Amino acid sequence: MNIFFNLFWVKAYLLPIIDISIIAFVLYRTYLIISGTRAIQVVKGLALIILAMWISQFLHLETVSWLLNQLIQVAVIAVIILFQPELRRMLSKLGRNRFLGAFFKDSVNIIDTLASSVEELSNQKTGALIVIETKIGLKNYIESGVMIDAILSGGLIYAIFKEESPLHDGAAIIRGGRIVAAKCILPLSERHEFLEGYGTRHLAALGLSEESDAFVIVVSGETGKISIASNGKMEMGVSKNRLKERLDRLLTDKS
Repeated sequence: MNIFFNLFWVKAYLLPIIDISIIAFVLYRTYLIISGTRAIQVVKGLALIILAMWISQFLHLETVSWLLNQLIQVAVIAVIILFQPELRRMLSKLGRNRFLGAFFKDSVNIIDTLASSVEELSNQKTGALIVIETKIGLKNYIESGVMIDAILSGGLIYAIFKEESPLHDGAAIIRGGRIVAAKCILPLSERHEFLEGYGTRHLAALGLSEESDAFVIVVSGETGKISIASNGKMEMGVSKNRLKERLDRLLTDKS
């Protein structure tokens, strides 16, 4: 009797709770990932259409229900086609293992080196695009550039991005405290409206942050201003202290 009661309790109460919890977690994580991107407005629109369909079904408005159902099917296909970068980023982030070990052996030295180097580039108005690989590998982008595989240093960063250097166009990618490649080609963001007045470096930084969990630093060659792209968002006009704060948080989160 107790066995049957326990089975009934599990099926009637525990399994529905687990089911709802999993769905709620997936929806919440999805919302966090697409929040602040152009996809969020479309998702809100789809939610309103679904709500309208439920209401029409409740009121037995069969023609309206059929029309809304057809509209939802078309809209879902359109979303998949139009928002491939956001979907790739979402699936990549859902597949990440947040409990992996630290990817830098000496984070303090790396933070200081990067912050000081970027500040020097900013003062000299030398354009730069620096990518820090985190959990999601950037092999395809690394292979598009020139292999360096050297220990990170301020002198090397400046040598890469000075105007006379053949490597100054494109991005330098850092992995585990080493500059693995330079002159790398990154995907450009299609969100031009958010970066009006900015150049290709900013579009490339935002584009990569939309498709991966990379942390991207940009120095404008025209103004010397420092910007940061991460998780599909761009932070403009960053100070050296703010950059160090973001780098410290990045390394802490990955450890």
